[in-house]
Amino acid sequence: MAPMVNDPHTYFGQWLPRRSALLQELEQEAQKENIPIVGPVVGHLLYLLARLSGARRILELGTATGYSTLFLAQACRHTGGRVVTVESSAAMAERARHNFQQAGLAEYVDLQVGEALSWLQPAEGASSPLDMVFMDIDKAAYAPALPLCAQRLRSGGLLVADNTGFQDAHAFNTLIHGHPDWEMVNLWMFLPGHSPEMDGLCMALRV
Repeated sequence: MAPMVNDPHTYFGQWLPRRSALLQELEQEAQKENIPIVGPVVGHLLYLLARLSGARRILELGTATGYSTLFLAQACRHTGGRVVTVESSAAMAERARHNFQQAGLAEYVDLQVGEALSWLQPAEGASSPLDMVFMDIDKAAYAPALPLCAQRLRSGGLLVADNTGFQDAHAFNTLIHGHPDWEMVNLWMFLPGHSPEMDGLCMALRV
């Protein structure tokens, strides 16, 4: 077998996706203020997943400063879709709103302040099923959110859950593994710029 690269963390850390000055500014801000963000690798992965699947109806649970939302909104600019993103902190939501405007992507984002699980509850007369859900909230809420995601996502829809390497995500990891509603993969990997850089990421297809 051919030899592997030396020091893979440094090696792969140099191949970060190109991103805007605003995204790089938000990365610096997150590091300075200890704000958890997905970083450029997961951010670009979200963008690619949304574009490849043609997602038009995306729900993001957990906005923070809107870093990950910007990647999803960029995809929606191509798919003609829209991201509904839910943030529990009004102050953080205002920061995110400003960032969406700065990026010129506000028209692709519907920012809501509230509790994430309430936005997963099927509403009477609800609109079309979702194409994609990105979950980045309190990890203990992942397990109760999973059956709601199954109700809201269309068949063939995509669920992405961040931070599955956290202990509080264990109930979610156990529940989704082998569940008949989902085809899934749960990856443990090095994610430059992610908080933390070694973490789990679950991607699941609604069957």
